[in-house]
Amino acid sequence: MGSLEGKVALVTGASRGLGKDIAMSLALSGASVMATARTESDSDSHIPGSLASTVADIQAQGGTASSMRCDVTSEVDIQNTIEATIARFGRIDIVINNAGILIPGRITDLQVKHWDLIFKVNVLGPFLMARAIVPVFEESGSGHIINISSRAAIGPGAGPYDSPRAEGSAYGTTKAALERFTQGLAAELSDRNISVNALSPHLPIWSEGGHFFRTKGGDPDYTGWRMSGKIIGDAAVWICEQSPNQVTGQILYDELVFSDWVGLTAAEIQNQYPVE
Repeated sequence: MGSLEGKVALVTGASRGLGKDIAMSLALSGASVMATARTESDSDSHIPGSLASTVADIQAQGGTASSMRCDVTSEVDIQNTIEATIARFGRIDIVINNAGILIPGRITDLQVKHWDLIFKVNVLGPFLMARAIVPVFEESGSGHIINISSRAAIGPGAGPYDSPRAEGSAYGTTKAALERFTQGLAAELSDRNISVNALSPHLPIWSEGGHFFRTKGGDPDYTGWRMSGKIIGDAAVWICEQSPNQVTGQILYDELVFSDWVGLTAAEIQNQYPVE
């Protein structure tokens, strides 16, 4: 029996990349997974990955999963997804806010509509989901919310700089906002047995979407990258195994979960989650 047997997880942005990796780890740990995204079938996008393939891959490994299209910027979609998940599995114990977008470009070149869109998906989406799911968790008596963040939240630091650093400012700003939101919500819910944490990759992780855009500039170099997101999926599982009152309001990094909290050595981490 898996450590999350009997639990139900709702994962946004689960058609590919980190969302799919997290959904897979949760399912293989015994959770029933509702995978959500906007890409339902492989024909819906020029980037590989879909909800259909995520569910098929989970089921092929003996896991339990279903899927539903959900636009995280839509209150109606989020409410319908929550209701459908409860109707399908009877409950929800875990929410992974993974859906996110990155629109590259310098601040001075970025269009206002793109700035608004990044914030709607990366910040408004988790807010809408939290507002809808917290009453469900309060009724059941517990719950876990994990907001997937990024090292981009840290920013480039103070200047002066050796050279200009283009792109990523808008995306990083949304992730910094998401981390502040995470700790604020965790503090608000500290007496409700509901944990809220942010989780980021410690090192870059290959994904279908990232690879698609990186290949436009030539043959990408993935030295220092992880080619599998299993480490962030397993870190999410570990968070969900903990008491909501013990691990909450944390800004966590997948590798550091295993080194600082679990106690694995660097060699053990490299063996289980190799770096190129």
